[in-house]
Amino acid sequence: MTTPPAISQVSQPRTAGIAIASLVLGILAVTCLSILAGIPALVLGIITLNKVNKSAGTLTGKGFGIAGIVMGGVSFLLLPIMVAMLLPAVMGARSKALDVQCMNSVKQITTACMMYEVDEGKLPQSLAELVEKKLITRNLLTCPSHRGASVCDYELLNAGKRLGSLSVISTNILVREIKANHHGKRAIGFADGHIEMLPAR
Repeated sequence: MTTPPAISQVSQPRTAGIAIASLVLGILAVTCLSILAGIPALVLGIITLNKVNKSAGTLTGKGFGIAGIVMGGVSFLLLPIMVAMLLPAVMGARSKALDVQCMNSVKQITTACMMYEVDEGKLPQSLAELVEKKLITRNLLTCPSHRGASVCDYELLNAGKRLGSLSVISTNILVREIKANHHGKRAIGFADGHIEMLPAR
């Protein structure tokens, strides 16, 4: 009885785990625009190529490694582009926020002037009187775009007058920002209590 010849088992090359890691990190780097994932994707991709080349056919995953390197590299290119695109929007949002904060300050100062007039029968002679009466705090007199400075950015108009003596209340100004700190505009508080951001004249 003859024995059948032994079947030689050919070992299949296995995919390097590091190659899969490089691919996954590369995908994360591109989709999340993260250099934190892009750097490891590049490094692991390069290590993968070295290992596969030295494995004499026992490892595969060269394609995964190349994909990881490419996507990691792309994340480096995309990030500055995205930053350049988002920066104007961020700066615009910051500018808008400062406008709103300034208008809120003018609103509080205008309201304080009207409260003062109710108590004293006339508008204050200066904004300092509002601080002395504790109707507003001193830091409210500085525009948010000048935070940290110790200057008064607002001026009082119609000082010492009665609100009833003003001809047209809706157009008479009580409080006005001295300089146009907001791209050529400044916050203005009117005698009827409404606030507007208007171009400087």
